[in-house]
Amino acid sequence: MEKKQPFRALSKICLNNWHYIDRKILTFSQGINFFTGHSGSGKSTVIDALQIVLYANTDGRAFFNKAAADDSDRSLIEYLRGMVNIGENNEFQYLRNKNFSSTIVLEFEQTDTKKKQCVGVVFDVDTATNEVGRLFFWHTGGLLENQYRADRRCLTTAEVREYLQRSFSPDEYYCGPSNERFRRQLYDIYLGGLDMEKFPRLFKRAIPFRMNIKLEDFVKEYICMEQDIHIEDLQESVMQYGRLRSRIEETIAEVHCLQEIREKYEAYEKNCADVEACDYQIRQLEILQLRGKAQELSDRISTGKEELIRLTDMKTSLEERQENLRKEYEGVLLRIADSGYSALEKELSSVNEVLERLQGSRARWQQTAAGLAMWKQKDVVSSRTLQDIESFESGNIDDKALGRLKDSLASVREGLEEELKDTEAGLREIKREEKGTREELRDLKLGKKAYPRELEEARYELRNRLQEKCGKIVRVQILADMLDVRSDTWHNAVEGYLGNNKLLLVVEPGYVKDALEIYRDMDRKYYRTAVLDTEKVLEYSRQKGEAREGSLAEEVTSAEPCVKAYIDFLLGNVIKCGSAEELRQQKIGITADCILYQGFRMQHINPDNYTRRAYIGETSMRQRIRRLEKRSQELQERRLPLQAEKEELQETIRIEWLSRPEDEYRQWKEDILEIDIKEKRKQNILKEMEKLQSGVLSAWEEKKKSLLSKQEEVTDSLQKLQENLWKIQNDGDRLKRAAIEVNEELALKEKEVIRNEKHEKEFKKFLEERRTSNYEYLKSQRINARSVLENARNISFSGLVEARAAYLKTYPNRSFSATLTDNAPYDRLLSSLQCDELEEYRSAAKEQAQTAVEHFKEDFVYKIRSAIREAYQRRDELNRIISRLDFGKDKYQFVITKNKGPDGRYYKMFMDDSLSIHPSQLSENMENQLDLFTMEHEEEYGDMMNELISIFIPPENATREELEEARKNMEKYADYRTYLSFDMQQIVHGEKEMRIGLSRMIKKNSGGEGQNPLYIALLASFAQIYRINTPSRIRRTPTIRLVVLDEAFSKMDAEKVASCISLIRGLGFQAIISATNDKIQNYLENVDKTFVYANPNKRHISIQEFERTEYDQLRGDD
Repeated sequence: MEKKQPFRALSKICLNNWHYIDRKILTFSQGINFFTGHSGSGKSTVIDALQIVLYANTDGRAFFNKAAADDSDRSLIEYLRGMVNIGENNEFQYLRNKNFSSTIVLEFEQTDTKKKQCVGVVFDVDTATNEVGRLFFWHTGGLLENQYRADRRCLTTAEVREYLQRSFSPDEYYCGPSNERFRRQLYDIYLGGLDMEKFPRLFKRAIPFRMNIKLEDFVKEYICMEQDIHIEDLQESVMQYGRLRSRIEETIAEVHCLQEIREKYEAYEKNCADVEACDYQIRQLEILQLRGKAQELSDRISTGKEELIRLTDMKTSLEERQENLRKEYEGVLLRIADSGYSALEKELSSVNEVLERLQGSRARWQQTAAGLAMWKQKDVVSSRTLQDIESFESGNIDDKALGRLKDSLASVREGLEEELKDTEAGLREIKREEKGTREELRDLKLGKKAYPRELEEARYELRNRLQEKCGKIVRVQILADMLDVRSDTWHNAVEGYLGNNKLLLVVEPGYVKDALEIYRDMDRKYYRTAVLDTEKVLEYSRQKGEAREGSLAEEVTSAEPCVKAYIDFLLGNVIKCGSAEELRQQKIGITADCILYQGFRMQHINPDNYTRRAYIGETSMRQRIRRLEKRSQELQERRLPLQAEKEELQETIRIEWLSRPEDEYRQWKEDILEIDIKEKRKQNILKEMEKLQSGVLSAWEEKKKSLLSKQEEVTDSLQKLQENLWKIQNDGDRLKRAAIEVNEELALKEKEVIRNEKHEKEFKKFLEERRTSNYEYLKSQRINARSVLENARNISFSGLVEARAAYLKTYPNRSFSATLTDNAPYDRLLSSLQCDELEEYRSAAKEQAQTAVEHFKEDFVYKIRSAIREAYQRRDELNRIISRLDFGKDKYQFVITKNKGPDGRYYKMFMDDSLSIHPSQLSENMENQLDLFTMEHEEEYGDMMNELISIFIPPENATREELEEARKNMEKYADYRTYLSFDMQQIVHGEKEMRIGLSRMIKKNSGGEGQNPLYIALLASFAQIYRINTPSRIRRTPTIRLVVLDEAFSKMDAEKVASCISLIRGLGFQAIISATNDKIQNYLENVDKTFVYANPNKRHISIQEFERTEYDQLRGDD
């Protein structure tokens, strides 16, 4: 029945510039086609070209040459350009090295109508860059007569497009570079409607046919096709319900929070009311207190006015009495004045003032005389000057002697000042030298050599700048530190002759050029220092040799070659001598006691060079310490007398030396002489006044004193009275101002108080309960009480703010303030959530639960059950087909049953006919809304179905790995095949029919026996893909029936090969079978057409076609 069904047979393939094929058209049989030839002859080349078009895939790496090797990495460009070799430097060599185009075209012919159509691809290759352009195309009819060529070359993509546009109507062709679009049209239209995913996967796996997949997995994958059961709607429904349920729970939790905030606000509101009532009472008490204070001030103002009138009358009376006493006192004064007593009083006062001034002059004269007397103790003035000093002391000195004394003392003082300057200068010099000696001595005792300061500064600067220039620390040493003298006898001679040369700065020869450049740029103040050119001195030493025998250089040692070379240069010609005669025999000679003979002259070396400025070795340091200690003692002995002399001079200079003008001293002398005259006049005045007082005048004096006393008493009384008046007036003014302020404050307080009947009644009750009218005391009580109430209010407000803050932290989308003193926005939200949103969410949750139930029922449960039943139907249909096929004594059938693993536990739940779900029965009780999924058989399947539902809901806040795991689980449990097991059985007929499960036994059979069921499964898969088992009464679009098998029957004998090819024929497939030429005898009797491949030079593939009638010739060639 299947053979009569029409299909689209591959009739021809046209290849241009494909691998080692330049131009070839192959014609195929509608039955069994056989490719044979030695390994590498080009069979896979044609098969791979065929696959490119059938998959519409130009990548090729997933399928090129996979029959030959799984790890083949042959690429499209190698096929197009015809790669022949790979050089040593990984350089590829190709047949085609100029730009070209390639073509692969398949011709299909429908077996019943003989209508033809072609599908193919054309490539444009740029050999310089290996860039490839492509164009997929389809057109009606057979292969073009020009074989897609022109002028002995292949048409380009543009030329093919133009040719199709020119030669076919729009509905007779298609061309485009998009693989994906061409692939959809290829499978949906040109090849008769094939599955885009399963066909290429099955076709690729069939060609190499290694079947590295378990039998049960193969049956599952290719017999029972995957059905796209969309679980997105179910998943979304369940998740929507979960979200709504979560939203309801969140809303209920938010309502609880808002209710707690409301309760705390009510407590805060009550505390606020208590504080407000207390504030009302405090303000009323303040008003009562102010009223009392205003009345008190008014009473005191009235009393003050009365007192002011009384005191004013008293003041008037006292003023009249004071005036009478004044007149009487003035009369007494006139009588006393007439007696002359007042004139004597005035004259006495004047004489006393003059005497005070004259006695001051006498005191200053005596003080100056005492100062001058100190000159008598100093042996620095002349005898004449001493006589003048004595005259000054006695007060008998005349003007001439005074001038002479003043000039003499000034001259003496000037001489003393000059002497003091000289003494101080000598003392400073001694102290400076003494200080330097002490510092040098201290350094020497510490092990330092106490070099000159400018030498140390130059050394420090040179070292730092060398470090900056060279990038490392470079040692800068002093020559004296690098020397030692063998014998103490010649130590002074070495020190003396070297002089300042022993203070040279020494740098290693490798850095001396840099050091010399730096020294040249240094400050000229370092002119006393010098840098030794160690590099040059070494060169000189190597040229001139060592020092002369008997020279002073023999006494000096050094560890540094450059230093030793310099010593040989400087002292190598200085010969040590013992006498003057020996000195004269040398050009340069020196004795141990430092006598130098040089340039025909003899001289003593400067002792400072080997005493004060001795720096070489320990001996020089000990000698310098001894010399410095001795010098320090000498300086101290010189300093002490000079210090005493300086102090003596300073003391003498401070003695009185008449520094004031002479006229001033003369005035003092005249004032002293006048004192006796004024004293006598004073005594006379006192006697005259005494006479007047002893007479009538004494009575008037008593009268004057009496009147004066009375006047003072009246004045004191008036003063006190006036002060009282001022005080009363000030108090009155102050009381008036206070009264104004109190009344203003009272008016303001009364205006501020808003009358509240409730608070007023409470206040009256409060006053009635109190026995005292001391409003200040009562206010103090209420203020204390308010503090307690305010504290309670603050505590309640803090609790309210904390509750709000916790709420806002939990619900950050709420933009309320936590510190509002009213609760309006929170109350409005609470009312809204309680009345509107909660009911809305509950209603939505009910509807969503119903939707989820519907989706679970229709999109999942029923579809899984339907897919399982369809799988059983396909199993039965395939078993009917293969039951009629002849495999000798063996028969095979597919076995599909409930999953034998843990997932099989769900099978009965899906296939149980009693499962019935009624979404309308869902209640509004959120706790059990989804439980109704299980309906009557809830006890048996409830947990199982809820478990499945939970799989479709990804966990909240899941990681990427958890989401991936959830995705895999959803895909697994949405696939009906998860709940089934797959296998094949071998049915052996005999005395007793035996059925053998092949999943476990297949590995134990021989190669050929093991391949039989796999081929059956493979061909059954193709039957599914090509819909061969569709009854003929059902009209459908014919599909291709092409099966390509490369090295498919390598482990079978001729009988098994014949059996398998018979199966292919029986199922109605068009086949291309590939095998090497050593197995040709197993195939020739069973195939319809044979293609013999050869590629002897690995550069050109030849293909010969043999029809079945020509097989005798083929056998003869073999």
